[in-house]
Amino acid sequence: MVISAGNVSTSSAPFTGKLLVIPMDGSHWVGVKAIAEEMGRRGHQVTVVMPEISKRLGPGRHYRTITYPVPYDKAFLDSVMSMKDVMNKDTRPFLEKMSKKFTQIQMGSGLIHTTAESLLFNHSLITHLQQQGFDAVLTDPMIPTGSIVARKLGLPTVNLLRRIPCSLDLVSAGCPSPSSYVPRYFTGYTDKMSFKQRVINNIVALLEPLMCRFLFWRFDQITSEFLGEDVGVAEVLADSDIWLLRIDLTFEFPRPLMPNMVLVGGINCKVRNPLPDVSILNVSGNTLNMTTVYKIMHLNKFLKSNRLRINRKV
Repeated sequence: MVISAGNVSTSSAPFTGKLLVIPMDGSHWVGVKAIAEEMGRRGHQVTVVMPEISKRLGPGRHYRTITYPVPYDKAFLDSVMSMKDVMNKDTRPFLEKMSKKFTQIQMGSGLIHTTAESLLFNHSLITHLQQQGFDAVLTDPMIPTGSIVARKLGLPTVNLLRRIPCSLDLVSAGCPSPSSYVPRYFTGYTDKMSFKQRVINNIVALLEPLMCRFLFWRFDQITSEFLGEDVGVAEVLADSDIWLLRIDLTFEFPRPLMPNMVLVGGINCKVRNPLPDVSILNVSGNTLNMTTVYKIMHLNKFLKSNRLRINRKV
C-alpha cells in the first residue's frame, strides 16, 4: 500500500468532510476525477484508492492517492486493452472472430475481478480505510467494488454513472421502468415506439435479469465472501444514497426518476477558455465584437442540430 498526497486545499469552507473515492479505470475515470478534484479544491479531504497498475488512473492536485498491489504488470494490462482495436481490424472468418471476441471478454472480466479481489481482500488496506473516518464513498457502480467497500465500512454511497446495460441501476434504486414506455439499452428505441417495437422491447426487458446474472455472477460471489452475508450486487447497490446520472434532460427521452437521482450531464465536457477579442466588425454602423459573432454562430448551429434531434425523436 502506497500513500501519496497532492496539493490538498486548506479552504475555510463551512463544512469539510472526508471523501473516499474508489473509481473504475478507463474513460469512466474522467467524470469521477473531475468531482474528486473539485471537492479537494473546496477544502474537503479526498482520498482516491487505485491499483498500482492502471490505464488512466493517476494522481491529482487536490486529492491524495492510495495504491494497492495487483498480480499483473503493465504489459498484460496493455495487451487486454489493445484487443478491442485488434478485433475491429480482424478479417478472419466469423466463427474465428467470435471465438476471439469471447476470449477477449474472458480476459477483460478476469482482469476486472482480479483487480477487485486485490482491493477487497487486502486486509491491511481495508483496516486502514476503516480507521480514517470517511464520511462518504464516491464510486462508479458499473464495477461495484466501491459500493461493496462502502457497505463494509457502513458509509453512504454516491454513484456516478450513465447507465448499467441490464438496468440493474434502475432495479436497485427502485425506479419505475415500464417496458412499454421506457426503451431498453440495446434496442436504440425512443419512448415513441410502434407496437412491434414495444413487443421487442418487452422481450429484451424479460432477458435483462439473465444479462445481469451474466455480468455480475462473479461479483455476487465476491460480495458474499467479502461481506460474510448472503447478499449480491443488487442488494449492495440498493444501499446507494445518491445517483449522479451523466445524462442531460434536454437530450433524453422522458422517463421516471427517483428523488435521489440527479442529472449531471456535461460533467465530462472540457471547460473551454473564452474566445479572444480578435477583431471589430462594422455592421450597418454598429460595432460588433468578433467574439459575439462567433457565439451567435455557434448558438445558431447548436439550436439547429438539437431541433433535428428532437424532431427525429418525436
